[in-house]
Amino acid sequence: MTDTLEGVRCTPEIPAEAPRLYPLADLLEAWAADANAARDAYESGKPRGPITGLARLDRELGGFLTPGLHVLHGEPGTGKSAFALQAAATCGAPAVFVTTEMSPLELLRRITARVTGTYLGRLRSGELTPGTSLELATRAAKACPMLALLDATQAYAPPWQLGDEGPGILEAAEAWRERHEAAPCLVVVDSLHTWADAAPRPFATGEYDSLNAAIAELKRLATRLGAPVLAVAEQNRAAMGTGKQSASAGTRKFEYVGESVLALLREGKDWQPDAAGEYAVSVKLAKNRNGATGPKVSLRFHGALQTFREA
Repeated sequence: MTDTLEGVRCTPEIPAEAPRLYPLADLLEAWAADANAARDAYESGKPRGPITGLARLDRELGGFLTPGLHVLHGEPGTGKSAFALQAAATCGAPAVFVTTEMSPLELLRRITARVTGTYLGRLRSGELTPGTSLELATRAAKACPMLALLDATQAYAPPWQLGDEGPGILEAAEAWRERHEAAPCLVVVDSLHTWADAAPRPFATGEYDSLNAAIAELKRLATRLGAPVLAVAEQNRAAMGTGKQSASAGTRKFEYVGESVLALLREGKDWQPDAAGEYAVSVKLAKNRNGATGPKVSLRFHGALQTFREA
């Protein structure tokens, strides 16, 4: 038995839950549990789930990243990977960063640059002694104990275990959050387009079908985990710089399925760094099921330090 999405046969290993009829009275127990969780978070000041670490953006998102698929897109150079990596490292919950493009060692360099305030180029150039370089990397690792990197640069990482191929993203995320004895977690996929392209999809006939299948799989993954999945997406050329819902390249399923669609935008006529080496950017909530759609949060991005902060 297989699930079908616009003619694409999807992986059948995790079947969709059967539809269920809910008389309104049957929802009251779940309502009470949700209300108690919301009140506890309100009184304690502790988010109910993973956050981006950017205070105003988190408020606009309803206080945390809700379970489901979230999409981040932006023009080349706006720092999509840096944004997603910073969010994963500072989300306050166990996070699994699925990397399909950059090696784990390169990602550790970027984390080290942000955590220690060391320019990324200095970590590559050899000007630091090996001992100093290792000391900086050790500091970064200790500062991000709940972040793990899943290397999908050399082999495809399936959404869940497929036959005898070994554990997938689902199993890795479950094991990581169990290790930290935590209920919430965050999964980041960087990037969704590269991940979809690497998947063995004999029934998908092109990029459009492959992306639709990948989006459906990540949505199901988020449902099974009861957690947010943040997917980094490419932008289509026609929409670059607009921050529209439909700016993600390849298919409109991004905005239909996503809990939120975040668009990184360059700000200013001439996009140049200021005296501190920071670029003016903003993140626009092009879609937001848990708050207002349309607000823009002003940010500063320091490429050499791989750091985002609110302006």
